[in-house]
Amino acid sequence: MVMALQDHSDKSDSAEPSKWTAAGEEFVLLDAAKPPTRIEMARERMLLSRLYLGLIRSLNDDYGADFVRQNDSATFRTIGIYLFLRTAMCSPVRATTIAQALKLPRATVLRRLEEMIKQGYVEHVGNAYRVTDKVNIPDLQQRLQQRIDMILETARELSKLRSTEGSAR
Repeated sequence: MVMALQDHSDKSDSAEPSKWTAAGEEFVLLDAAKPPTRIEMARERMLLSRLYLGLIRSLNDDYGADFVRQNDSATFRTIGIYLFLRTAMCSPVRATTIAQALKLPRATVLRRLEEMIKQGYVEHVGNAYRVTDKVNIPDLQQRLQQRIDMILETARELSKLRSTEGSAR
């Protein structure tokens, strides 16, 4: 799939520079790009794809190359995110519950949990699991703010597309 890119010398519609420029030019979309008409809601989906990829990449950056290299798996990250959510809710969770919630085989969940335990990101408490303090990374506030900015900018762009579609009808 070819994605149109914006040169940093191009001027954007908004006076504010894109929050995405820090992610690299492969994440900066060209406003004038015309996605194929055969793909329904292509611009919206393109923006959401960029958001998903940007968030995944930022998580990879947070936890380092060793973490990513050993566990290059969307399943691994999904289990980790779910486990973090449950820990933040003060609700450690059983492997069976994780498997059911994420619609994954329990054996896969158990393997991934064991990998996370070996790396020190997860601990087994009774018959449940929770994340450890190792998730508290340096520069956390700045990293979270970058993610929030990515989400807000994507939401603004999606909103503009929606108003443009509404006025075109």
